[in-house]
Amino acid sequence: MRLAKHQTGYFAQTKRWPKAAFWVCLVVLLANSGQVYCQPPEFGYTPTNSSGTFYGQATINGIPASEGDWVGAFDSSGNCAGASQIVLNGGAAYINLPVYGDDATTASVDEGITGSEPFTLQLWQSSQNLVLNYPSSDAIILFEDWANVNGAPMPGYDDPNVIYNFEAETQPPYITGPDLLCESSDPVGFQTFPPGGIITGPGVFDNLFDPSIAGVGTHIIEYSIDTSSATWTIVVQPAFDATILTEGPFCVNDEGIELESSTEGGTWIGSGVFGSTFEPSTVSPGSVLLTYEVGETGDACYDIDQQVITVYPSPSIPLVELIQPLLDGTFHVVTVNQEGVTHEWFDLVGTQLASGDTLFNYNEETFVLVATNEFGCSTSLVTQLVFPGVFDLRDVPYQWVDLNTLEFYQGVESVALYDILGKKLWSEQVHGSRRIELPMTFGDGFRLIITEFSGGGNARLTVIR
Repeated sequence: MRLAKHQTGYFAQTKRWPKAAFWVCLVVLLANSGQVYCQPPEFGYTPTNSSGTFYGQATINGIPASEGDWVGAFDSSGNCAGASQIVLNGGAAYINLPVYGDDATTASVDEGITGSEPFTLQLWQSSQNLVLNYPSSDAIILFEDWANVNGAPMPGYDDPNVIYNFEAETQPPYITGPDLLCESSDPVGFQTFPPGGIITGPGVFDNLFDPSIAGVGTHIIEYSIDTSSATWTIVVQPAFDATILTEGPFCVNDEGIELESSTEGGTWIGSGVFGSTFEPSTVSPGSVLLTYEVGETGDACYDIDQQVITVYPSPSIPLVELIQPLLDGTFHVVTVNQEGVTHEWFDLVGTQLASGDTLFNYNEETFVLVATNEFGCSTSLVTQLVFPGVFDLRDVPYQWVDLNTLEFYQGVESVALYDILGKKLWSEQVHGSRRIELPMTFGDGFRLIITEFSGGGNARLTVIR
């Protein structure tokens, strides 16, 4: 075999063909299955009636070429004079390359090698879609011993054990993938180069990363091919749980409620929500929708929950008045009744004094009156009433005109009606009138009538109806 000098120029170009290029595909039947291998378009050639076969073995950086790789012979004009697919056998990558000569009958067409025209070898590396010159793009060798031997092995190129090593630039491998995942995220894949390597690391199974297996933390994933490797770092965060734990119901006069959820640090949204506090007093009684979000929309660990809570109305602050009862001369405190509301009376240390509308035998001490409605919501009054002193009682003549009409012999300024418990039932300013119509009916029972006269003093009288 005789080789020419190293060559630069056209032959020094290393080519990568466009992935979208049109391929000519050949079907090669292997054993019990068929595999399709595609011939690069630039490796297309025109067979002629003159040729010689080039034998040898092809390696890339010392490693046998792959079965999907192609080798071609190119003349000095860059025309492909023959191409064939690499044949693997026993771990070796064999070259069985027909190199065609130019057809003398088509002088205007350059099909192959003419006379002593040199040729070069090029190898298409299918895994990288890359064309390599022999032995490298910086030092291309010209083969000057082409011969027409009617397809037989050419002298000097007839040894299948001669190795032709193509030198390819070694590109370091890389691996890319997501930076951040949630522990509950689905398994994900990676982008790697060159293909054919192995991915290893915590949570990696079948080249996929499963964050639920890897667990919370920072994980290093390694991609190894041949003797090189690259790494990628993935952070797995705990799964967010936006479940709202605060349930209610609440009363409209409740103090602010600190809202609770399974995962802290999120965002609360809703009427009456200020930060992470719900203020019932700022909403109307009824239903309120609370929303809680953890993370940002689209993030791996984003979660959201919603819950409707109920806010009930509270009773009005109770009103009270001080009344002197009928029989023992002591004073009672009576509250104005609210429909559907119950009352309880306490001293300042929390001891219950009474329940119901009346606190009997009041001793002029501070008390607490708690009003509670049917929803369990309460309001309270803390107060101390002052005794009015001794009534200025007068003995004034009077007479009953009928069952409801009372007549005095002097002018009356005001009149009030109480029941046997000292609860005021009715009162009215009569402005000096002497005849008073009282709202009493048969069957009312015991009633106390207290009048205040225009000239001063009071009168008390009892009656049973």
